[in-house]
This record gives sequence, C-alpha cells and structure tokens, in this order.
Amino acid sequence: MKAATHIKEYISQLPAGQPFSSSTLRQFASTDNIRQILNRLVKAGKIKRVGRGIFAKPEQVPAIGEVLPSVIEIAQTLAKSTGEIIAVHGAEAARQLQLSTQVPVRLIFYTSGNTRTLKLANRPVRLKHVAPSRLVACGTTAGLVISALEYLGRDNVTLETITKIKHHITAEEFKTVLRLVEHMPTWLSDIFYRYQQGFTNE
Repeated sequence: MKAATHIKEYISQLPAGQPFSSSTLRQFASTDNIRQILNRLVKAGKIKRVGRGIFAKPEQVPAIGEVLPSVIEIAQTLAKSTGEIIAVHGAEAARQLQLSTQVPVRLIFYTSGNTRTLKLANRPVRLKHVAPSRLVACGTTAGLVISALEYLGRDNVTLETITKIKHHITAEEFKTVLRLVEHMPTWLSDIFYRYQQGFTNE
C-alpha cells in the first residue's frame, strides 16, 4: 500500500478537530514524502496546518461552520512531538481557577524547551523556558493550582485564597495539591502549612 494511502487512512480515523503532528506519520514514509503528502491534503482542504508540523482535520459544526482545535490543544500536541513539557502560563492558570478575572493579552506558555515564539492557529504564541520546579504536575489540576499561586505571588496569596481553591476543585485534587507541598517555593509551602494547622485546630 502506498504511503499516501496509509496516511490518508490514519487521518480519516482521527476525531474531527483533533490536532496531530507530522512526526506521528514517520512509520509510513520518509520526512520529505510526508511533507509532500500533507501539503497536498492541505491544498485539497482535507486538513489544516495549525502550527509548524502540526495539522488538524477540521470539525464541521452546524450553524458555526469549521472549528479548529484550541491553542492549548495544539500546544499539547507540539509537546508530544518535541518531547518537551508545555504548560499554561500562571496568569491563565489563575483565570481558569477563578482567582483572577484578567484575560492574558498575549498567549504565553511555560516550557522545558527553548524560549521561542511560534504561530499556532494563526496566533503568535510565546513559549517561555522555565525551571523544572515551575512545571510540577504539569497537565493536572494540582499543577494548575501551583502555577497560579506562584504567579500571584506571596503578597497576593492568603489563607482565604487556599480556601477558595479548595472549594473550586475536587477533594481528591486538593489532596494531591497538599502532597506536592515539598515541591513548592518556601513561602507557598508555609502558607499551606498554616492553612492545614488552622484546619486541624478547628
């Protein structure tokens, strides 16, 4: 079976709207051959290029039309392709946890890879290199909590902030956060210690 047929069958089995990396197709053909086949599929309107080496089969939604994957989904696919860790920025984490109402103007992600700017879904996205300690439990609610609190900083995180988070996530997720105290900055672990002491003494 020709490489083009293999690749078309692979793409046809993907859920509409799910991004995929060209690197996942290396089992079917050489890099140059894959690039040529994907370029033809893009020109034919079968798939969309949503980032460098990242593609998606558009999802058709009634009354809306063509829907492409979110920037976060594309970034996650990029991470799988490059082997790096990519996480949402602390400002976005704080917004998702309702600790802030501000919507970040620029799309920024933390990464274990090099700092760089990419174009994802036709939007410039900044990948900012950070230390491994800033990527603890990446991809989980607990990791989102830690990232948000580190971003807010010691002057803006109080015992009331921890209580708000506890009510916003599940009990199991909050237990996971507590188990990760040793990976937090000293000032943040101290706040969790005080919170637990107060909770125990109630």
